[in-house]
Amino acid sequence: MPRRMGRFAALAALLAAVVTPFGPLPAAHAQGAGPASLRQLTRDADAVVQARIAGPTTMEAGGRAYSVVQAEVVGTFKGNVSQGALVFANPGPVAPAFAAGDEVLLFLHNLERVAELVATPLQGRLRYVAMPNGGEKILLTASTAPYLTDAVRRYVALEEIPDAETRTEALRQLTLGLLKSGQPVLVTSVMRDFKPGGDAAALTLADLPALVPLIESPRTPVGNRIALVAELERRGLIFGPARWVRLLRTSTGSDLVAVIHAVQEHPSAGVNAHLIPLLEDRDLAIATAAATALGVPGNVEAVRALTVCFGREDAQLRTAALTSLGRIGTQSARQALEMVAAKHRDPALRRRAEVEAVVLARRHGTTLAPSFGAGSDAAVAAAPKLPGRAPAR
Repeated sequence: MPRRMGRFAALAALLAAVVTPFGPLPAAHAQGAGPASLRQLTRDADAVVQARIAGPTTMEAGGRAYSVVQAEVVGTFKGNVSQGALVFANPGPVAPAFAAGDEVLLFLHNLERVAELVATPLQGRLRYVAMPNGGEKILLTASTAPYLTDAVRRYVALEEIPDAETRTEALRQLTLGLLKSGQPVLVTSVMRDFKPGGDAAALTLADLPALVPLIESPRTPVGNRIALVAELERRGLIFGPARWVRLLRTSTGSDLVAVIHAVQEHPSAGVNAHLIPLLEDRDLAIATAAATALGVPGNVEAVRALTVCFGREDAQLRTAALTSLGRIGTQSARQALEMVAAKHRDPALRRRAEVEAVVLARRHGTTLAPSFGAGSDAAVAAAPKLPGRAPAR
């Protein structure tokens, strides 16, 4: 069965859907780049401080009002920011929404680094601008503050190691330690560092025993468990299919639904064997997610089980099964669609099955069953025309 591409795009979407422990995400987050990790923020900032927010306000300069925030600095991790009062600019549509009383980590740029502000009257009046970070603010609570501040201190210390090889090994050890901590806020941050184009740390096979408990721990948010399995599979450190099946077996409720959505990007015979029985689950959210996840091109093993779903009463489940048959795209899938188009009691489902069957017939240059019924001509007319092929009948 061919593997689907774009895994990390799907994982990014999944992680974005998980409630981040750093703080609530504003609507603007969904429209721009996602928030960065603690490592990235610490590395890119000119100053990093712990502060208590007094409140957002505005500053008049040159006949224009600029968004600024008043705060009290209680600790400095990087840069030369003194304790006490601090006013910093907080412009832009994805600026964090600071509120009075927030205890936060602030990652600050020198104002002259911000092109849209360097030539304004703020130059000379303010020294710092808050890094927008996709609109996310990193709140410090009684439970998270010790872990977050310690991680930032250690990331700052990494920057002071002159030897690149030594620095890389120290980063690997720190990455592993933060993952092993089991603290959701730290695991979420580390997972943001992993990407195909550049590794935060070269995790090796020797690190795997320390990571397996994290994958299997119910204390680890399901989005992080999924992302960690995908990352270790990408690095060739684990046999992915077995781990995906393990996640399916050990998850329940909404966590199971999240895992089912993720495994569509990681198909295998073992995953199929676990998903197919879930089509009969009494929880329709689970059954519908399974029907969707089985819709992988060429997945002939799922065709018979998906066809059985058309006997269920739930319209959403039937629609998911029909859509998946269209994605599977084999001859047996097309035949199943033709059967639905000819015989199913739901007229809307029949019409949609007709269109899907026509699309598959055109794609493969084959003919349809002699007749679907009265709606056949309309279905053929409604089906998208494929370039370079005559309509099939």
